[in-house]
Amino acid sequence: MVLGFLLLVTIHRHSLVNAKFTGWIDPDTEERHKKTTGHRGIEYNLVMSDEFEKEGRLFGDGEDPMWCAIEKSDDDQTAQGKKSLQYYNASMVTTRNGKLVITTDAGDTKWKDWNPYKNGYETMKRHFRSGMVQGWNKFCFTGGILEIKMKLPGRPDVGGLWPAAWMLGNLGRATYESSTNKMWPWSYNKCDRTQQKAQEISACDVTEHYDFNAQQGRGATEIDLMEVMPGKPDPLPIVTNNLHRPYSSMTLQLAPGIPASMKRPPAGTRPDMGFHWYENITYGENTSINPFFYGTYLGPTRKEEPAYRAPDEAYQYDAIGSFMQLNESNWEEFSVFRLEWEPGEGGYVRWYVDDKFRFGIGAEGIAAATGASIPEEPSYVILNTAISTSWGFPEDTPWGCDVFDCKVSGGKCGFWPGFCESLPADFEIEYVRVYQDKNNSKHTMGCNPPKFPTAKYIKAHTFKYLTPLQYQSDALLPVKKGGGVCNQSDPLSCGGNGIGQCNFFSRCQCEEDWTGPNCKQPTYCNDFPDWEAGEWIDVLTFPHPSLFLVFFFLSIACAVSVVVFQVSQARSLSQRSSPTPGQVEEGGRGNMARSPLVRLWDKFLGAVGFGSPLGRRGYEPVEDQSIRRGDYIGTRSNDSSDREHGIAMTQMSKAPGWL
Repeated sequence: MVLGFLLLVTIHRHSLVNAKFTGWIDPDTEERHKKTTGHRGIEYNLVMSDEFEKEGRLFGDGEDPMWCAIEKSDDDQTAQGKKSLQYYNASMVTTRNGKLVITTDAGDTKWKDWNPYKNGYETMKRHFRSGMVQGWNKFCFTGGILEIKMKLPGRPDVGGLWPAAWMLGNLGRATYESSTNKMWPWSYNKCDRTQQKAQEISACDVTEHYDFNAQQGRGATEIDLMEVMPGKPDPLPIVTNNLHRPYSSMTLQLAPGIPASMKRPPAGTRPDMGFHWYENITYGENTSINPFFYGTYLGPTRKEEPAYRAPDEAYQYDAIGSFMQLNESNWEEFSVFRLEWEPGEGGYVRWYVDDKFRFGIGAEGIAAATGASIPEEPSYVILNTAISTSWGFPEDTPWGCDVFDCKVSGGKCGFWPGFCESLPADFEIEYVRVYQDKNNSKHTMGCNPPKFPTAKYIKAHTFKYLTPLQYQSDALLPVKKGGGVCNQSDPLSCGGNGIGQCNFFSRCQCEEDWTGPNCKQPTYCNDFPDWEAGEWIDVLTFPHPSLFLVFFFLSIACAVSVVVFQVSQARSLSQRSSPTPGQVEEGGRGNMARSPLVRLWDKFLGAVGFGSPLGRRGYEPVEDQSIRRGDYIGTRSNDSSDREHGIAMTQMSKAPGWL
């Protein structure tokens, strides 16, 4: 039966051009939303959308073709880490009432992880749970318009939560620090020998490994659509336009940064105070330069850390940012955050909120300052809520307030009053949409475009994109097609009519063009053939046997049950019977009459190497009583009749794999 099941479970490699739902546009997106206009009057066409209309979607690894909700802590065991207080749990991300919902609560999580300072694994713990969903190595794009409609979590006047919507280049996987070390946030395509060792893929490299283009600098660039800091509306120093909390930060992060020797502005100052900063920056209504963070110097790290940097690999990166004023309405109603991204030379990044321009950065100012460029890397979208002591926490707290646990009496003093009471908090996203100009050659789709390939590098360095205890050959699991638990009385538990159905075993069975455990997502894929042969999307198909197969396997089960019953009866009879010398067989047992099924059973056991319980030369004793994975376990019988016959009864059975 197991063999039959395995024959039915297959991994299909779906062609990227033959599926009904080619491309990444949600069939629930209305026609009126399939075009938009950029600030220069150019028409953009919808190339990706997710309306989140299907109730109860799952986002764990291998459960969605577009997104993956990660299962890990926010930061690794590094000198820069340990400031995040939440554990990202895939179960904290779902869809409800037509929205993507990321919930943050005060639940505990324990897990095993590698501690490089102790050179061993240890049990770790976080007192908060939240969610991060990312499109890494699934859906990527370069250039265009990203538009997300969101309602913020928690309370606007209580700091502590850190909701964010942002993008990262596909060569780095967010929160996996081994993948982003010396990769983030480089956007530099010049051969600079003084920077070469600090940039993992430098323009000084002349080789073409992993399909990379020779002498092309690469990196994992970051563009933050929004990062929200709630808090009391007290006046803030240095800012312009009298901005205060709560506010939304909009940032382009780049490396290399302006070195300290060029008098870069330190935190708490403004460039107009006599410091050197970027030109060609524009600000909109109710915005200010972000004077509290201009980037940081990523210095050397210890060799045992997962993100190791030698002294000659340290580098400066810059955060070119501003923030805009928010108010209570952003927590009570949905707001549209929009980003226009034109890559490369002559490019720009422009931010809008509710159709109002807020902030803009031009390529000329970046090139003049450091030689960097507006990002050209294929990038993916990330949505998450974090809790970090470095973001919106009280600066002055009583001594000993370092537990940060809402469930214990002494664990609340490090938070703002009301923070624990604001949990659980839901970050709601109504839709995510991406538009591109079909006549612009810089606007590309896919995570592995020929001018900026990523696939072979990721495959060759899979370990960088996994946690230490993730033992899998690929960083992402194949997408399951059906097999999720369902309710036969509820057609929507498998997507609905024409999408999926709940079968005899209360498992979802998907129609051809739908996927996911509960058939709630189309089989999204690029609507163009990949330039590199053999690039496909893995979809794990669970079996949905026909009625004939159901009865076939049930019949086999019944036949096996009959054989086992007869063997048991014959065995019982042998134990009650005392053999005469003339009846003793070579094996030392009584020559009792056995049915054809029993004899067939004996032959089968002999063929597979176990022998027959009635035809063996007695049971062998177990000398080594220790139990190891895959060992045979001995259970000694105390039956008096066995002892009378001088048989040391040690029944041999295969140890379960979990021992």
